Amino acid sequence: MEMIAFQKEWFEEPSYSEEGFISYTYKGNTYRLWFGKIGKVDKPPLLVLHGGPGGNHHNLVPLQALSSERTVIFYDQLGCGNSDRPTEPSLWKAKRYFEEVKAVRDGLGIKKYHLLGHSWGTTLATGFAHKYPEGIMTLSLHSPVLSFPRYVEKVAPVLKAGLSGETARIIDDCELEAIGCGKEYEEAIMEFVKRYVIRTWPLPEPMNRLINRRNHQVHEVMLNSKSELNVLGNLRDVDVSIYLKDLGMPVLFTAGRFDLCTPDFTAWHHSLATDAEIHIIENSAHMTLLDQPADVLCIQRDFMLKHSFRNVQ
Repeated sequence: MEMIAFQKEWFEEPSYSEEGFISYTYKGNTYRLWFGKIGKVDKPPLLVLHGGPGGNHHNLVPLQALSSERTVIFYDQLGCGNSDRPTEPSLWKAKRYFEEVKAVRDGLGIKKYHLLGHSWGTTLATGFAHKYPEGIMTLSLHSPVLSFPRYVEKVAPVLKAGLSGETARIIDDCELEAIGCGKEYEEAIMEFVKRYVIRTWPLPEPMNRLINRRNHQVHEVMLNSKSELNVLGNLRDVDVSIYLKDLGMPVLFTAGRFDLCTPDFTAWHHSLATDAEIHIIENSAHMTLLDQPADVLCIQRDFMLKHSFRNVQ
């Protein structure tokens, strides 16, 4: 594996070779979805699906480092980042987002491509890839959470046990019982973030941009939990892990060593896929592309190159 040397320019907002909006119509209403392309390489591009829900593309901008080999395409999901921000809560459903990705693919005229998701974006990428597999050369799932029921039952208790003292109790009291949602709760959330979300402090600028552009309504409707240790929104019953065995493309799984989508959880996902590889990113939490960008970029680049000659329909 040829290593890539870190460059501080990876953390800057990219200089887009093309930037604009895709028209997306849902139930009679038309919305604008923002996209940005980096590079103009004549190879199957990389389409990137960000996390959240209610996040944006900003924490994934280190992927621009791959644009010398292929075009990298970011887009902000409806309600997120630079895209339109309607306030109708009924829009914030996983299945509608699957259709939204199809609108982006078709609107950009993409035929053959690599698909990448991070966090909630892995749920989105997997659900979409199962329904619309045409043209997908590889599927990359970074810090995957494909089964929210399993996350709540098997993963969240382990994460809570890893917190110090009364931290988990304080979080549960607030989120499950609406008790004590004050300073102690905010301190408990900060411990969770520093342990399981990002290990790099002070926060890198892409993380600050992500935070500043979040859509809290989307997050509340779909997760309804600031800590993400309790899933109380409409994602609580979503499970796309059942699709892994039927996917017809190679799948890449990665997770940080201290990821809230734990290495064990990621290994469970990997065990369900028929053509997959897995990598654990050391010295990293959930935001692997900000904690250890060079490691993730090397793995991602090599994975796509390995499968660059696949024939897809």
